[in-house]
Amino acid sequence: MSDSSYPIIKSNQVTLSHLKSQRKVKQLWRQQQKNLKRFKLNFPDLSDSFSPDWIELPEVLKKLKEFDVTRGGYSHHTLKMLSLVLRKWDTYCKSESLYTFPISPEILLGWFQGLKLTGMSINTLKQYRAQLSLFHTVMQVDDATKYPGLRHFFKSLAKDEMEITGSQVIELQAKPFRKSHLIKLMNYWGDYEKPLPYRDLTVLTVAYGTLLREGEIGSIRKKHINIFENGDVNIERVTSKTSISPEPKRLTGRFAEIVYQYLTLYCKNLDSEDFIFCWLTKQGNRPVSYRQTPMSGMTIDRIYQRAHKTLYSECDTVTSGCAQRKIWSGHSSRVGALQDGYAAGLSLTQLIQLGDWKSNTMVLRYLRGLTNDTSPNVLLQI
Repeated sequence: MSDSSYPIIKSNQVTLSHLKSQRKVKQLWRQQQKNLKRFKLNFPDLSDSFSPDWIELPEVLKKLKEFDVTRGGYSHHTLKMLSLVLRKWDTYCKSESLYTFPISPEILLGWFQGLKLTGMSINTLKQYRAQLSLFHTVMQVDDATKYPGLRHFFKSLAKDEMEITGSQVIELQAKPFRKSHLIKLMNYWGDYEKPLPYRDLTVLTVAYGTLLREGEIGSIRKKHINIFENGDVNIERVTSKTSISPEPKRLTGRFAEIVYQYLTLYCKNLDSEDFIFCWLTKQGNRPVSYRQTPMSGMTIDRIYQRAHKTLYSECDTVTSGCAQRKIWSGHSSRVGALQDGYAAGLSLTQLIQLGDWKSNTMVLRYLRGLTNDTSPNVLLQI
């Protein structure tokens, strides 16, 4: 209860200039943001890309300024793709002596048609459209990518291509990296006294045993690893593509033993905040200046390429198909482990949980590469 005899002094928030305490908080907040990946990304300079006659321009610039304060909370990957598409669209418009924004649906349609004629895939075109749609959301203006002519264009792409080529339009997916391949690599690369091959084996073991995505594998810190009394290894996760509170992943048996040996031999000098898959030299050393640098997706892809080359040189039958890429890549373990799970009789719910998917869409897509020996129509004829 306040005493009415005391004067109450208040200030209007609308007219009040910046408070000293507020300035300090904002300064500290900006300092913290510098350590976040999404704020390290440089967007293209669009300062001269907006038509000065655009009636919505003042409000749009205000929304973009607000967006830059938080980057919309979007992931680094999403913002990286958005930056790429904005840069390409801006370059195209300037080459045609056009203002980049606002977007004319007819001009945008012509750009997409030109990209398709140069050989760009349908899925890449869809990604470009999605990113430009996202930018309209950021600007809070009518979405030009939803124009009927553009909707019809994208709807007809696959049908037109099938009619022209006489072939199915199938999105290529990662070549499956299955348990049989991993077991063979355990024999080739299982010598823990050879740092780099053993590091590669550990990465592939974690990838297959957990179905973690590339970014999640590279970002595993030492503090995320727990070793139980029975020898199992638990990997705690901070976030994933589909959840901000994902369940931990567990490795057991030979899988856990490989990770334990790697941690014991090559991670003992790392601090709890260091990445377990930071740079490892040929001698097994961990340069201090690189311990806070996670393993990149490109490095993980190269590990899969080395694995593919190793087994291929020994005439190993590496699965192939018209809908699959020619060599293994960062998603190969997710595809292969899912197919192994299907062959082992896991239910659809278990398969979805296996890879942290939100629905069965990706499950059905990844199972597409399986042989049709056990398809329902074959079983019906037995």
